[in-house]
Amino acid sequence: MKRLVLALALAGPASLLWSTSARAAPEAGSFAGSGGAQFFGFEIDHAGTLTGSVLSSFSGSSGYDITSVSVDGVALVDLLPAVGDDYFAFNLSLLPGVHTISVKGTSYGGSFVGSYAITPVPEPAALALVGAGLGLLAAARFIHARRARAGAQRPRG
Repeated sequence: MKRLVLALALAGPASLLWSTSARAAPEAGSFAGSGGAQFFGFEIDHAGTLTGSVLSSFSGSSGYDITSVSVDGVALVDLLPAVGDDYFAFNLSLLPGVHTISVKGTSYGGSFVGSYAITPVPEPAALALVGAGLGLLAAARFIHARRARAGAQRPRG
């Protein structure tokens, strides 16, 4: 698996770009920060599914209060808005290209953490190969069953 990680100064004190050309295995990792606005960018050269979450804890005067999280400009909903914790989850289909996870908030001595996984979508050629293999297995089973029936019906002399 080829992986390239570069630090960028996009708009926040800590921004990150990662790139992957892996097709067979999912790419996974994590990120964290404590700045007011942080951007985590990644580039993929294939279609895939991005799943992950961003979370923090905030109680009164300590922690990190997330005000917004977005993926490619699409705002996510805080799944724990009233409990003092912030939790944003995502499960999105992606096309090849550059994508960005944006986290904005206020640090009161704390930070947020996030995790992600990018699972490649199988290529049509791979699906065709699987279909052809299953077809050959079905044909072999049919031929074997046919020969077994023919052998059982043959008179022995």
